[in-house]
Amino acid sequence: MVNIPMNAIKTQYKNDDGASIGIGAMIVFIALILVAAVASTIIIKTAEELQQRAEATGDDTRDEISGKLQIVMAYVSEDDGLAATVDVMEVTLIVQMAAGSDQTLLSDISWLIVCNDGTATVDTNTGSLDDGTNVFAAALDGTAMAAGASVTAGQTFAIVIDTNDNGNDDTVGANAVTDGCQAGVGDNQELRLIVDGGGETYSQLTFNSVESGSMIV
Repeated sequence: MVNIPMNAIKTQYKNDDGASIGIGAMIVFIALILVAAVASTIIIKTAEELQQRAEATGDDTRDEISGKLQIVMAYVSEDDGLAATVDVMEVTLIVQMAAGSDQTLLSDISWLIVCNDGTATVDTNTGSLDDGTNVFAAALDGTAMAAGASVTAGQTFAIVIDTNDNGNDDTVGANAVTDGCQAGVGDNQELRLIVDGGGETYSQLTFNSVESGSMIV
């Protein structure tokens, strides 16, 4: 047996870089996971915001459509008792809360009548159905509603409006009266019924007669 000296043995070394490639692949993999996590967070947050906006828009649309009053009829409930062409003193609106409406306080319902007295001046008659002092709503049998009362979806009731009053006191002759949206034969007036947080109803009042019971819508 031939003994070969240790210094005569030549060891072959191989350049093995497999481990470094594995570490690089792991770094890229972790980076991809982090990017995917950030992207997922942004997508989820965006989806939540879109959902919230859609819900808010849906609620607003529902309130605009459902949370409003529908006018069933309107008529002259009182004239001044003088002549057929003199002013209307009071009108009554028969209204109904639209289907799907939330329970609504009378204090959250208001009216606005815009009229013109034949001059350049535009008068208004406005008020709340429950202003804390007076209630301008009544049941169909004529029973006045109580202060702080509310109405529900589908409920039909009456709104009684004094057309002679807008809160501005004037004097005609010896009689102190309030100047409002009194109507004469042939007059047209704009009416808006507004529900706070809900919708708005528009109608035009046409006065072909000023006698009590005359239809104006």
